[in-house]
Amino acid sequence: MSLDWTQARSAAIGATALLLLFVSSPLSFAQPPQVQKQEIYRLLTTRQFQQAEQSAITYLTAAPRDCNVRVMLGIALREQSKVEPAFKAFQTAATHCPQSVAAVEGAAETAFQLHEPQAKNLVLQAIKLRPTDQTGYAMLGAIDALTGDCSGAVENYAKAPNLVRGNIPALRQYGECLISLDQPAAAVPLFTQLLALADTSENRTALAYAQDAAKDRPAALSTLQPLLGMDSRDSSAFLLAAQIAEADNDTPKAVEWFRKALELNPQNITAYLDFSVVCFNHGAFKVGVDFMTLGIKQLPKEARLYLARGVLEEQMTQMDAALSDFEEAHRLDPQLSFAEDAMGMLFSQKHDPAAAIAIFARQSQLHPDDALLQYLYAEALSEAANGDEKLNDKALITARRAVKLEPAYLPAHDLLCVLLMRSKDFEGVVAQAHEALKIDPYDEAAIYQELLAEHKLKHADKAALLVKQLENAKAHNQQGHTKYALQEAPPATPAH
Repeated sequence: MSLDWTQARSAAIGATALLLLFVSSPLSFAQPPQVQKQEIYRLLTTRQFQQAEQSAITYLTAAPRDCNVRVMLGIALREQSKVEPAFKAFQTAATHCPQSVAAVEGAAETAFQLHEPQAKNLVLQAIKLRPTDQTGYAMLGAIDALTGDCSGAVENYAKAPNLVRGNIPALRQYGECLISLDQPAAAVPLFTQLLALADTSENRTALAYAQDAAKDRPAALSTLQPLLGMDSRDSSAFLLAAQIAEADNDTPKAVEWFRKALELNPQNITAYLDFSVVCFNHGAFKVGVDFMTLGIKQLPKEARLYLARGVLEEQMTQMDAALSDFEEAHRLDPQLSFAEDAMGMLFSQKHDPAAAIAIFARQSQLHPDDALLQYLYAEALSEAANGDEKLNDKALITARRAVKLEPAYLPAHDLLCVLLMRSKDFEGVVAQAHEALKIDPYDEAAIYQELLAEHKLKHADKAALLVKQLENAKAHNQQGHTKYALQEAPPATPAH
């Protein structure tokens, strides 16, 4: 739990506000001995907390079940930063007097500060007593956020707008939870307020990330601009800017910012991996290998860098180097299933389908819910089938599993179309092609397989329309194939 948040809350309510809650307590200050209790109250209001603590302890020796004095003891202790004994005092009062708002709220607040397991139940108890008070909902939101319950955090923070609005940790938690729940547009106003309260690199980057996730890339780059100057040292800002630029097809700027991110932080694993994807997409495999080698020097035990370099080496037909990197990736992280998937792909490239299928079969059992792995296994089976109906049927079953696990994965749909065509399930081909075209209406592979199936079904009119559709798809895709050629140059030396 955020100490900053509890300090902000404590400052907001203060000892006097808690004391005012005694008005709604079922016990009265009028009960004897009245003078002693009034003196403890006076000591608290004049901020003589140590004297109030001693007077309350003396009083409770004779009347240990007096909830009001027990609460006053808790306040005196809390205001001296004696949070643990304060919690015990409030908790005892709440146990004896569960309807005492002051006792329950005091116990809830100090339990929250101490990260006590019973904090959430105490806060819920306080909310029952005062359902219109936003403080309880704000604390509940913080507890939910810190225990990973983002749905609960968003629901509860939404009920405490006045408290969240000016509270830095609460705004950050609320916004991060909205991002994790795929509601970035709702997070943007929160991070905007956060930046207004504290203009830091971290908060500025958080706002830009939310804006980018909300598909407002111009706003995101504008937010990041102060962090992208010559003297800036924020690697994460340059990395996010690079990702945004690449998404906008401004690859030259993306490369410039990727390089800067790595110069500032040569151990930024995300920057290396993202840059490897850019290199792969633009066919700049040598540049990517050089950068991954640089990354491996910085992070020699990072399995993902060996995997990325191996993929790039495989594209350059450096099969032995690629296999060596895949094996090293798997040795460093046996749970990185794609390392063995990549080895399977490499064996497929080297026309060793038996080795590829053996790897995929083993990994398929170890990772039955890995959609990519199931797709690769189906692809290997498909390539090895060569008229073998049993292998084709097995490939078909595996491809269906891949589609079920990841319905939005287009290559799995395309492969399934091919396998269904081989099985002469022409109607199945048409149905699967339609699913693929929902994902990408310009998917040439799906259109072509559907065209073949409609020919087999003797649907001449539909086939004629598909011929035109395929021509349009080819024209559309050709326009999108213009790629930025990354300069084959060695990477810049990172700053240390």
